[in-house]
Amino acid sequence: MKSMLLRGAILSLLATFAGTAQAAEEKLDWAQPFVGDWTLSGVSEGDPYCLITLGDEGTIGGATLDISATCLRRFPLEEVSGWTLRDDSIVLIDATRQPVLTLDHQTTDSYGGELADGRTVAFDRGGFDAPELDELMDGTFNLSGYNDQESCGFMVEAASPTEGTIEQSGDCPAEWKDKGWSKWQIASEKLELLDGNGAAILTLTREDAFTFSADGHEGLFFGTGSILVSE
Repeated sequence: MKSMLLRGAILSLLATFAGTAQAAEEKLDWAQPFVGDWTLSGVSEGDPYCLITLGDEGTIGGATLDISATCLRRFPLEEVSGWTLRDDSIVLIDATRQPVLTLDHQTTDSYGGELADGRTVAFDRGGFDAPELDELMDGTFNLSGYNDQESCGFMVEAASPTEGTIEQSGDCPAEWKDKGWSKWQIASEKLELLDGNGAAILTLTREDAFTFSADGHEGLFFGTGSILVSE
């Protein structure tokens, strides 16, 4: 009898899990008008911008979304796990359904809000074109964690579409400062940052328009950005 009761309880639990998974995969009617690419950006000249793709499949407290690596690198969005509607606002939420960023309706397909650090941002429907690699790899870059934490600055120049120079500049944590940064190259569709002897310091994968992720280093990004210099 006990074994039969236990078996019944297990089957009931499995059915509950299956039902929950099925519900999470269902398309949400309220989300469908918002599905697609949106651009999150600062509102001042030179501020970063990046891509967030809103989905319509159910997740805890709302709907699914995809946050680009540039958004994770430049804005405090690491804890975001979904999105929902609250009144006339689009709200990016964490796993406990708490708001991380509330974006208030302003005009058709345009929203705005304030990040936890006080920065004002805009959220507009639509994406943007990614620059070609040789265009991208010419300017100022940062090696950093989420939300530009522990940023290390670089001057990067392109000698050709597949190689160029890299020089550390400005602030940099001790872990990365004295690595002998010298060159960059594209090899087997990977970006390699090399020292003066040609040895790879980091190997990276391009994730989106402006950001690479460092292979073997969770949460370490390399992408366009201003060089920080402490006073």
